[in-house]
Amino acid sequence: MKTKSFLLSLFGLCLANAQTLNFKHLSDMSVKRGAISSTIAGDNIYVSNGYKDSDGNATIIEKYSIKDNRWTVINSNLVPKRFANSEIYGNKIYIFNGWGNSNLEIIDLETHQKTKGAVNRAYTGNAGSAIHNGKIYTFGGSGLNNAATTVFSDRFQCYDIASDTWHTLPNMPTAREARGKIVNDKLYVIGGFNGTSSRLVNVFDLNKNEWTEQYTMPAAISGHSLAVSGNKIFIAGGYNNQNFLAYFDTETNKLHKLSSNMIPRRHAAAEINNNKLYIMGGSTTSSTKSAIKSIQVADISEEVLSTK
Repeated sequence: MKTKSFLLSLFGLCLANAQTLNFKHLSDMSVKRGAISSTIAGDNIYVSNGYKDSDGNATIIEKYSIKDNRWTVINSNLVPKRFANSEIYGNKIYIFNGWGNSNLEIIDLETHQKTKGAVNRAYTGNAGSAIHNGKIYTFGGSGLNNAATTVFSDRFQCYDIASDTWHTLPNMPTAREARGKIVNDKLYVIGGFNGTSSRLVNVFDLNKNEWTEQYTMPAAISGHSLAVSGNKIFIAGGYNNQNFLAYFDTETNKLHKLSSNMIPRRHAAAEINNNKLYIMGGSTTSSTKSAIKSIQVADISEEVLSTK
């Protein structure tokens, strides 16, 4: 498999005249949590697991109502874990991965009851995930099958929701803890960590079933969160640069830096609804005591992004 390699020019970073996003504070989560996972359905954001500021791993899934600006715990019996993943399909949330945990937990959004799906035989923590056409894709991470968390993975697989089965896909070009999103039938894996923060953007074409383009960003990023709006993938927070905010334009393959008043954070979660970017949870140091429960929102409409 040959991978095309392109270097994003410094002009693509668009540091000059960077747009500024104005974040507003919303109602805090009930518990301070970092290394969380999130997913969104309609006007509700669901945040699962993570580490608490009291040093333990959370067992709750909490719903944030955008309409009511209110949090509600809908289930408190999840397997305790951090750096897991969650995706939504139909009226169910699928929670999987996490260091040392192969469970696939399924939460029914009508009854809030939990059931189990097929065991993931190649689970990792701090991996990326995305959903497309009834299949959940998960890639990278560390601690494969309960190995040391310093062992980074290039595994790529998908979970078929209809058949409740896991399937192996072509390995990632570079093993690392990862984050990624799907836009126009392509998976973009952005940044990550494998001992150092990554500058890479790897692209997997779902129709061709192969890794195609590879881009090198001017800025390395890890410990970040991603959210999609149209052709833009927003990148928020980071391990070393907790104020990092940018978007990767999948039409031009350029990274655009943004400035903002976002609370510094890493290992947070991000979701987009109705041209609004929501950032929640995370931490500020390696200590779980630094976990935060803040949620902030900013307008990311084209009018705002195009303002000089």
